[in-house]
Amino acid sequence: MDKDRLKHYIALVHFLGEVLGDQFEVVLHIYDGKRMYIAEIVNGELSGRSKDSPITKFALELMEKEDYRQRDYLVNYKTRTKAGKILQGSTFFIKDDENQLQGMICVNMDYSKQFDLADHIIKTLKLPISIKTAQLAEKEEAFSSDFAEILSENVNDIITEIIGPDQIKSNLNLSPEAKLDIMRRLEAKGVFKIKEAVPQVAKALGVSVPSVYRYRRMIQKQS
Repeated sequence: MDKDRLKHYIALVHFLGEVLGDQFEVVLHIYDGKRMYIAEIVNGELSGRSKDSPITKFALELMEKEDYRQRDYLVNYKTRTKAGKILQGSTFFIKDDENQLQGMICVNMDYSKQFDLADHIIKTLKLPISIKTAQLAEKEEAFSSDFAEILSENVNDIITEIIGPDQIKSNLNLSPEAKLDIMRRLEAKGVFKIKEAVPQVAKALGVSVPSVYRYRRMIQKQS
Protein backbone atom coordinates (compact mmCIF):
# COMPACT_ATOMS: atom_id res chain seq x y z
CA MET A 1 0.00 0.00 0.00
CA ASP A 2 1.46 3.38 -0.99
CA LYS A 3 1.80 6.29 1.44
CA ASP A 4 -1.08 8.31 -0.02
CA ARG A 5 -3.53 5.41 0.30
CA LEU A 6 -2.30 4.71 3.83
CA LYS A 7 -2.89 8.36 4.79
CA HIS A 8 -6.40 8.06 3.34
CA TYR A 9 -7.24 5.06 5.55
CA ILE A 10 -5.68 6.65 8.63
CA ALA A 11 -7.90 9.70 8.08
CA LEU A 12 -10.90 7.39 7.64
CA VAL A 13 -10.17 5.69 10.98
CA HIS A 14 -10.10 9.06 12.75
CA PHE A 15 -13.30 10.10 10.97
CA LEU A 16 -15.09 6.93 12.11
CA GLY A 17 -13.79 7.41 15.65
CA GLU A 18 -15.16 10.96 15.75
CA VAL A 19 -18.53 10.02 14.24
CA LEU A 20 -19.14 6.87 16.28
CA GLY A 21 -17.88 8.23 19.61
CA ASP A 22 -15.86 6.92 22.53
CA GLN A 23 -17.84 3.68 22.83
CA PHE A 24 -16.23 2.48 19.60
CA GLU A 25 -12.63 1.39 19.11
CA VAL A 26 -11.51 1.75 15.47
CA VAL A 27 -8.34 -0.04 14.34
CA LEU A 28 -6.43 0.02 11.05
CA HIS A 29 -4.36 -3.11 10.40
CA ILE A 30 -1.93 -2.97 7.47
CA TYR A 31 -0.37 -6.00 5.75
CA ASP A 32 2.89 -5.15 3.94
CA GLY A 33 3.23 -8.56 2.28
CA LYS A 34 5.23 -10.05 5.16
CA ARG A 35 3.93 -8.57 8.40
CA MET A 36 0.59 -7.33 9.71
CA TYR A 37 0.71 -4.39 12.12
CA ILE A 38 -1.54 -1.73 13.66
CA ALA A 39 -1.04 1.46 11.65
CA GLU A 40 -3.60 3.51 13.60
CA ILE A 41 -6.01 3.04 16.50
CA VAL A 42 -8.67 5.36 17.94
CA ASN A 43 -10.18 4.86 21.42
CA GLY A 44 -7.73 2.05 22.12
CA GLU A 45 -8.41 2.44 25.85
CA LEU A 46 -11.52 0.27 25.36
CA SER A 47 -9.31 -2.78 24.81
CA GLY A 48 -6.09 -1.49 26.34
CA ARG A 49 -4.31 -1.72 23.00
CA SER A 50 -1.99 0.71 21.20
CA LYS A 51 -0.14 0.92 17.87
CA ASP A 52 2.48 -1.42 19.37
CA SER A 53 -0.10 -4.17 20.01
CA PRO A 54 -0.33 -7.21 17.70
CA ILE A 55 -3.23 -8.34 15.58
CA THR A 56 -5.37 -11.05 17.16
CA LYS A 57 -5.34 -14.81 16.70
CA PHE A 58 -8.80 -14.43 15.15
CA ALA A 59 -7.49 -11.96 12.55
CA LEU A 60 -4.56 -14.26 11.80
CA GLU A 61 -6.98 -17.11 11.15
CA LEU A 62 -8.99 -14.92 8.77
CA MET A 63 -5.77 -14.24 6.88
CA GLU A 64 -4.59 -17.85 6.81
CA LYS A 65 -7.99 -19.13 5.66
CA GLU A 66 -8.12 -16.30 3.10
CA ASP A 67 -11.62 -15.49 4.29
CA TYR A 68 -11.33 -12.11 2.60
CA ARG A 69 -11.54 -13.77 -0.83
CA GLN A 70 -15.13 -14.86 -0.20
CA ARG A 71 -16.43 -11.73 1.51
CA ASP A 72 -15.73 -8.02 1.85
CA TYR A 73 -16.51 -7.73 5.55
CA LEU A 74 -17.52 -9.62 8.69
CA VAL A 75 -19.96 -8.10 11.19
CA ASN A 76 -21.35 -8.54 14.70
CA TYR A 77 -19.01 -11.12 16.22
CA LYS A 78 -18.08 -11.09 19.90
CA THR A 79 -14.68 -9.99 21.14
CA ARG A 80 -13.15 -10.04 24.61
CA THR A 81 -10.52 -7.70 26.01
CA LYS A 82 -7.70 -8.97 28.18
CA ALA A 83 -9.56 -7.49 31.17
CA GLY A 84 -12.61 -9.63 30.32
CA LYS A 85 -14.90 -6.97 28.85
CA ILE A 86 -17.16 -8.16 26.01
CA LEU A 87 -17.26 -6.02 22.87
CA GLN A 88 -19.08 -6.39 19.57
CA GLY A 89 -16.70 -6.49 16.62
CA SER A 90 -16.87 -5.98 12.87
CA THR A 91 -14.10 -6.13 10.25
CA PHE A 92 -13.82 -4.59 6.78
CA PHE A 93 -11.20 -6.12 4.47
CA ILE A 94 -9.01 -3.73 2.47
CA LYS A 95 -8.08 -5.38 -0.83
CA ASP A 96 -6.29 -4.41 -4.03
CA ASP A 97 -7.54 -4.85 -7.61
CA GLU A 98 -6.36 -8.48 -7.60
CA ASN A 99 -8.33 -9.31 -4.44
CA GLN A 100 -5.15 -9.52 -2.34
CA LEU A 101 -5.39 -8.44 1.28
CA GLN A 102 -3.75 -5.11 2.12
CA GLY A 103 -5.26 -4.52 5.52
CA MET A 104 -8.35 -4.46 7.71
CA ILE A 105 -10.44 -1.85 9.47
CA CYS A 106 -11.88 -3.28 12.70
CA VAL A 107 -14.60 -1.59 14.75
CA ASN A 108 -15.26 -2.82 18.30
CA MET A 109 -18.26 -1.51 20.23
CA ASP A 110 -18.55 -1.36 24.02
CA TYR A 111 -22.27 -1.74 24.72
CA SER A 112 -21.96 -1.94 28.53
CA LYS A 113 -23.41 1.59 28.94
CA GLN A 114 -26.60 0.52 27.16
CA PHE A 115 -26.91 -2.48 29.50
CA ASP A 116 -26.33 -0.26 32.53
CA LEU A 117 -28.99 2.21 31.34
CA ALA A 118 -31.50 -0.56 30.65
CA ASP A 119 -30.78 -2.12 34.04
CA HIS A 120 -31.32 1.26 35.74
CA ILE A 121 -34.69 1.71 33.99
CA ILE A 122 -35.80 -1.81 34.97
CA LYS A 123 -34.86 -1.21 38.60
CA THR A 124 -36.60 2.18 38.60
CA LEU A 125 -39.80 0.60 37.24
CA LYS A 126 -39.35 -2.36 39.63
CA LEU A 127 -39.80 -4.89 36.84
CA PRO A 128 -39.21 -8.59 37.74
CA ILE A 129 -36.41 -9.08 35.19
CA SER A 130 -32.66 -8.55 35.16
CA ILE A 131 -30.60 -7.22 32.29
CA LYS A 132 -27.46 -8.36 34.12
CA THR A 133 -28.60 -11.99 33.95
CA ALA A 134 -29.17 -11.70 30.20
CA GLN A 135 -25.82 -9.98 29.78
CA LEU A 136 -24.05 -12.79 31.65
CA ALA A 137 -25.74 -15.40 29.46
CA GLU A 138 -24.61 -13.53 26.37
CA LYS A 139 -21.04 -13.46 27.67
CA GLU A 140 -21.07 -17.23 28.22
CA GLU A 141 -22.40 -17.72 24.70
CA ALA A 142 -19.68 -15.44 23.31
CA PHE A 143 -16.90 -17.44 24.95
CA SER A 144 -18.13 -20.65 23.28
CA SER A 145 -18.65 -19.02 19.87
CA ASP A 146 -16.38 -19.72 16.92
CA PHE A 147 -16.33 -15.99 16.33
CA ALA A 148 -15.10 -15.05 19.82
CA GLU A 149 -11.95 -12.91 19.56
CA ILE A 150 -9.47 -12.00 22.28
CA LEU A 151 -8.01 -8.50 21.94
CA SER A 152 -4.43 -8.96 23.13
CA GLU A 153 -2.03 -6.22 24.13
CA ASN A 154 1.18 -8.04 23.14
CA VAL A 155 2.50 -10.83 20.92
CA ASN A 156 3.20 -13.10 23.88
CA ASP A 157 -0.55 -13.24 24.62
CA ILE A 158 -1.14 -14.59 21.10
CA ILE A 159 1.66 -17.15 21.44
CA THR A 160 0.33 -18.31 24.82
CA GLU A 161 -3.21 -18.56 23.43
CA ILE A 162 -2.03 -20.84 20.60
CA ILE A 163 0.36 -23.19 22.40
CA GLY A 164 -1.04 -23.03 25.95
CA PRO A 165 0.33 -21.47 29.17
CA ASP A 166 1.53 -24.81 30.56
CA GLN A 167 3.96 -25.33 27.69
CA ILE A 168 5.18 -21.75 28.00
CA LYS A 169 5.95 -22.27 31.69
CA SER A 170 7.75 -25.57 31.01
CA ASN A 171 9.83 -24.35 28.05
CA LEU A 172 13.11 -25.24 29.76
CA ASN A 173 12.05 -28.90 29.81
CA LEU A 174 10.97 -29.07 26.17
CA SER A 175 13.03 -31.20 23.82
CA PRO A 176 14.22 -29.78 20.47
CA GLU A 177 11.54 -31.93 18.79
CA ALA A 178 8.84 -30.46 21.03
CA LYS A 179 10.03 -26.93 20.30
CA LEU A 180 10.03 -27.70 16.58
CA ASP A 181 6.45 -28.96 16.87
CA ILE A 182 5.42 -25.74 18.63
CA MET A 183 7.16 -23.74 15.90
CA ARG A 184 5.15 -25.64 13.28
CA ARG A 185 1.92 -24.71 15.06
CA LEU A 186 2.92 -21.06 15.28
CA GLU A 187 3.93 -21.07 11.61
CA ALA A 188 0.62 -22.68 10.61
CA LYS A 189 -1.32 -20.02 12.53
CA GLY A 190 0.58 -17.21 10.81
CA VAL A 191 2.16 -15.87 14.00
CA PHE A 192 5.28 -14.76 12.15
CA LYS A 193 3.17 -12.36 10.11
CA ILE A 194 2.85 -10.30 13.30
CA LYS A 195 5.36 -7.49 13.61
CA GLU A 196 8.17 -8.27 16.11
CA ALA A 197 6.95 -11.85 16.57
CA VAL A 198 10.36 -13.57 16.27
CA PRO A 199 12.00 -12.17 19.45
CA GLN A 200 8.80 -12.81 21.42
CA VAL A 201 8.68 -16.43 20.24
CA ALA A 202 12.34 -16.83 21.17
CA LYS A 203 11.67 -15.49 24.67
CA ALA A 204 8.58 -17.68 25.13
CA LEU A 205 10.42 -20.85 24.13
CA GLY A 206 13.66 -20.02 25.91
CA VAL A 207 15.76 -20.05 22.73
CA SER A 208 17.80 -17.48 20.83
CA VAL A 209 16.48 -15.42 17.93
CA PRO A 210 18.84 -17.22 15.48
CA SER A 211 17.40 -20.52 16.74
CA VAL A 212 13.89 -19.38 15.82
CA TYR A 213 15.06 -18.58 12.29
CA ARG A 214 16.81 -21.97 12.12
CA TYR A 215 13.62 -23.76 13.18
CA ARG A 216 11.67 -21.81 10.57
CA ARG A 217 14.12 -22.80 7.82
CA MET A 218 13.78 -26.45 8.87
CA ILE A 219 9.98 -26.21 8.68
CA GLN A 220 10.07 -24.50 5.28
CA LYS A 221 12.37 -27.21 3.89
CA GLN A 222 10.03 -29.93 5.15
CA SER A 223 6.92 -28.33 3.66
